Amino acid sequence: MSAALPRWAAAVGLEPSLLVVGGASLDVLHVRGRPTPSAGGAGLYTGLAAVRAGAGVTMLAPRPEPMPDTLAPAARRLRWVGPAVPPEELPRFEIAYAPDGSVARFESAMGAEPGLRPSLLDGLGPLPPLAFCVPFLDAALQLAFVEDLGRRGCLTAANTYSCAAREHPETVRRTAAAADVFFCNAAEAALLFGSADDVPCRPGALVFVTRGADGATVVQGRHRTDLPAPAADALDPTGAGDTFCGTTLARLLAGAHPVEAARAGIAAASEMVGAVGPARLLEPAASPAPDPDALARVDDARVAALASLIGGLDEAVPFDFTGPVLPDDGDPAALDWFFAATLQQYGFWSRADGHHGGPTYATIGGRRLKGSDYLWAAYLRWRHDDPGGLSPESQAEATPASYTARLADDGGTTPLPALESHASLAADYGRTMTALGTSPAAMVHAANRSERPLAALLSMLDHVGGYREDPLRKKSALLAIILRQRPERWLRDVPGDDAPPIVDYHVQRTCLRTGAVVPAPALEEALVERRVVGAAEEAAVRRSAYRAVTRLVEISGKPMGAVDWFLFQMRHRCPEMSDPDCAACPAAPACARRVDLFQPVYRTTAY
Repeated sequence: MSAALPRWAAAVGLEPSLLVVGGASLDVLHVRGRPTPSAGGAGLYTGLAAVRAGAGVTMLAPRPEPMPDTLAPAARRLRWVGPAVPPEELPRFEIAYAPDGSVARFESAMGAEPGLRPSLLDGLGPLPPLAFCVPFLDAALQLAFVEDLGRRGCLTAANTYSCAAREHPETVRRTAAAADVFFCNAAEAALLFGSADDVPCRPGALVFVTRGADGATVVQGRHRTDLPAPAADALDPTGAGDTFCGTTLARLLAGAHPVEAARAGIAAASEMVGAVGPARLLEPAASPAPDPDALARVDDARVAALASLIGGLDEAVPFDFTGPVLPDDGDPAALDWFFAATLQQYGFWSRADGHHGGPTYATIGGRRLKGSDYLWAAYLRWRHDDPGGLSPESQAEATPASYTARLADDGGTTPLPALESHASLAADYGRTMTALGTSPAAMVHAANRSERPLAALLSMLDHVGGYREDPLRKKSALLAIILRQRPERWLRDVPGDDAPPIVDYHVQRTCLRTGAVVPAPALEEALVERRVVGAAEEAAVRRSAYRAVTRLVEISGKPMGAVDWFLFQMRHRCPEMSDPDCAACPAAPACARRVDLFQPVYRTTAY
């Protein structure tokens, strides 16, 4: 296995920890015509943002003695290590902005910063699992740190600035290629790579391209996600990019999907530009959450009632993922089987005249099966017919024709409504696993060496085709609880290391009908009529369901596996295409009985 995935697994610990190389400056910021002394420095902004987002931060940088009053509040938040220098030897910047936000004045004095050398890392003891290096005036020094930290076993992160990208592009490109996480803005990406849309990203790495008021782009290998930014009243844009970096890195260390980490980074950066310097980063409150969606909301009282009910149900227990359509306990090919098959658990419904047209049924081995059970049964037949066919290497060779044949029902028809996407994801899964030099067994081994095995597995799957595309990680979380709950107990169970909500369309329908999620009136009409909706409408319901299920787990005291199985079993009591059996439903005492509501009708490969 390449070094990247084990490092991602090790980085997701019980106490997120980050090393920042590069530090503080004493700045003068001209804000609306008024010069204001301020703490500054890319390392300081990044470190403070990471602390506010929940990480412990060690900052390696020249440390002033005595500590200037301007820097003292920040110094109390960080473990600041490095050579002692007089305050006058700190870097200094003077910055003024034009009305359009562009830099109108920039003066600098680099002070003692050029004296930093990778050899200083020798005296720090055990290093945190992730290290971020700011862009120095000397681009080669940043590259030297990134390469040295990589040799020491750290995940490495770096960003750049326009002068370095313009004057030393080859060195910055080498830094970007060496780092596990690279940040730049759209203008810098154009200088370095010709276009913000052409930024390279090797397997196992991440790239984040910020676009100012237009948000950011997250690059996971060949997969890209564009994220918007909320409207912001930018009083002082100094440090916005560094705030994005620090917040995003802290959220990655906490186990967040890269897209969710970036959403948190955008929210933090949008908030901090409303004050002068790092003032917002020094506030006691945690980093702001992304704005909730206006199209759907969580009913906290209803969630609490449901959680209380679920917490008292003996039947709310995890499923062991055994049965007639699943591999036998101890099957030597079962691990490859679950990795390859679980990523295909999506899209089992048809569309008719702009509305939901009904679920998928197919007959396998003489049994008429619905949706996910059909998929499991077809894959189990594949495993018996070709025991090695579900390895990553074999999946990489999947074509639409070969996949169609493998998933055919007893009559020779393959009824998957989005068949081409299934074949494409199978091949993408195999190719990315091969490019990463890994296997299901190697990933499970690396995850089990982590302090948080389940979170570590999710972070590694963020680099694997078929799993990485969904920021809410439905299929990744499903795979993780399968590996933890199967009789083989492939994944260690560690207290506090639970799965995120596994939000498919059954769970969304249950959340809507019980009243845990309440849609806005305009969206409610579309859901009642089972009309095809857009991405924004689907995201509003799904994210609200995600928050509701998170609260169900927290309040009920049940593990996610138990809550998810209870919600999934609701498909029998409150089905898609027939009347619900409310009298037999254990959720009835806490249910709003909005049985007219339906899940969002939206084509996605996430569920």
